[in-house]
Amino acid sequence: MEPMTKSTRLIDRVQQRLSLAVYGRKVFVSFCISLGVYLAAMLFSRFSGYLTDWFTLPSLGVVAVGTVLLSFILFRKPDKEQAARLIDQKQKTRDLFLTVTLLDEAMGNYKPLVVQDAEQQAMNIQPAQVVPFVWAKRFSICCSAALLLFLLLEYTPQFDPFGKVQAAEVEQEKVKEFQNTKKATKARLAELKNKDNGENDEESKDVKLAVENLKSDFRKMVPGKKQKNAKTLAAHQKSLGGQWRKRAEENMKNMMMKTDQAQKFGAMSKAEGMQKWSKELQEGSTQSLMKEMEELKDQLQRLQKETDPVKREQLKNEIQKKMKEMESFAREQTNSKAMAAALKRAMKQMQMARSKGISQEEALREAMQSMDLAKMELKEIAQSAKDLKKLEEALTVLSKAKKANDKSGLDGEACENCMTLEDYEDLYAQLMGNTPGEGTGGEGQGGGGKVDEDDTGDKGFKTEKSKSAITAGKVLLSFKTKGLSDRGEAQKEYNKLFVDLKQGMSEAIMQEQIPPGYHEGIKKYFNSLEKKTEENATGK
Repeated sequence: MEPMTKSTRLIDRVQQRLSLAVYGRKVFVSFCISLGVYLAAMLFSRFSGYLTDWFTLPSLGVVAVGTVLLSFILFRKPDKEQAARLIDQKQKTRDLFLTVTLLDEAMGNYKPLVVQDAEQQAMNIQPAQVVPFVWAKRFSICCSAALLLFLLLEYTPQFDPFGKVQAAEVEQEKVKEFQNTKKATKARLAELKNKDNGENDEESKDVKLAVENLKSDFRKMVPGKKQKNAKTLAAHQKSLGGQWRKRAEENMKNMMMKTDQAQKFGAMSKAEGMQKWSKELQEGSTQSLMKEMEELKDQLQRLQKETDPVKREQLKNEIQKKMKEMESFAREQTNSKAMAAALKRAMKQMQMARSKGISQEEALREAMQSMDLAKMELKEIAQSAKDLKKLEEALTVLSKAKKANDKSGLDGEACENCMTLEDYEDLYAQLMGNTPGEGTGGEGQGGGGKVDEDDTGDKGFKTEKSKSAITAGKVLLSFKTKGLSDRGEAQKEYNKLFVDLKQGMSEAIMQEQIPPGYHEGIKKYFNSLEKKTEENATGK
């Protein structure tokens, strides 16, 4: 039998178009099923508060994936008999093409007649007439449904009848806050590591340079040039005083005053160790605090390995208590916001160990990282205290140098053997103890003889004095009496005003450029007044 070219080709093309049409219908059905399931689940989430994290804009891809997978599962490719039967049905050929597909299995002499008739009919039949592609309506339905689903996803309100949404938002905020604390700790650690503080030096580079410049100018003092020397000393006093105030305001502001008040009124009774911490920091030492921080870090490591829930809770409470005390000390006593922030982050990170999305190991590891940062911040505070101490020492020596210059003048040659500020202080103390003519150089201080400088006339030099008003408010003392006042009430009012006045004195010392050399004298004066007041009150 010769090949049936036209009829078989027609059947093959109809089969192909039929396969595409069937697959298109399966895709449409699969899309409707996927969209319906997604819509039902999304509405359930919106009204119940469950699975809220699942239904976001990218989740619409689930509908597309579900459509493709389900369409492959449902699709069955049509065979040649189905294609031939569809041709016969559409063209009313009375099973002619179906018979052609079965000729290989048929018996009889009629086969050539069937083939001849099929070939003639195939010449007038187009595959598109048998299987037309009707896709516009279904495509528009799919687009409309997809748009409706998008609008429902974006604008359907979220209900929370069981509090699930609120709980999830709290957990998300915790995770976000945890990530922010990690970034803040890493950034600050990098900043401090890159900062060259001269960790093994007694003072920082700028303070050391200022002190060296001061000693250099001490050696350049010209005998007999009192006013020139005074101008040079005044310039150094302004520069050193500015550096002292800057460090006092930034890192150690009110530490002295707060420590004194805590000792007087018993505010530190619940944490006696804080007094020791404050005293050591004022001296530039961090030994006690560093020891406490190392113990805290060891306890965090133990907490990581502890498996007993009871012991874990006890250890956690103990760590939190110590961290809270240190954070309070850093914030209230040292005025170090950076150190307080590092300790506060460590506490928060430890508390986040039970949050969803944050593993316990990661939370405790970051808490230890924050403790390392707090240790570095503590070193910064200690360095500031060392700088303050050195600046106070320099200002004290400078004050004595000014007095010695006013009395007998200064000679730089007398400072040739001086190496430290203590050497200069001893020298100027000796000069203050000598009278003119009793020095080492004959008449006056220096090499003896008269000088050519004429101190008469206006040289343009102005003596600067502090303008601070060390008062507690506008009124220093105020008494209102009618007749004889009760001694106890008057004494109580007077004591209150005296405490306010003493606090104002402390504030003025911190805020104004009063050389540290005068601080002790001012404090002793007010302490003597307080002592006399107490003696009068007791009748001694």
